[in-house]
Amino acid sequence: MTNKKYTNGTYNAIGTYAKGKNSIDVTLGLSDDAISSVEVIPMATIKMSLGLQKKFALAIADEVVGKPIDEVHLDRLAGSSLTTQGFNEAVEKIKSQALGN
Repeated sequence: MTNKKYTNGTYNAIGTYAKGKNSIDVTLGLSDDAISSVEVIPMATIKMSLGLQKKFALAIADEVVGKPIDEVHLDRLAGSSLTTQGFNEAVEKIKSQALGN
């Protein structure tokens, strides 16, 4: 496993899921390769999906804040498995930004 060093700062990315039909807006604060803050803005247009995204947004901080970004990969949170796919995609985009790629 390669040690990576991410630049401290605040990063934003949109993660999509369900074949691009849904998306979430993710903002992460990074400090010393760990997530120091997280904000998720639900963007779903379907009522059920929006409800799951809102529950996800309320639960996410307890799951990821304080953890090394390289160890964050979610399967299911707050009853949602699809929203986690969008979150994971956004995290990968943010990791690339923080590396300067």
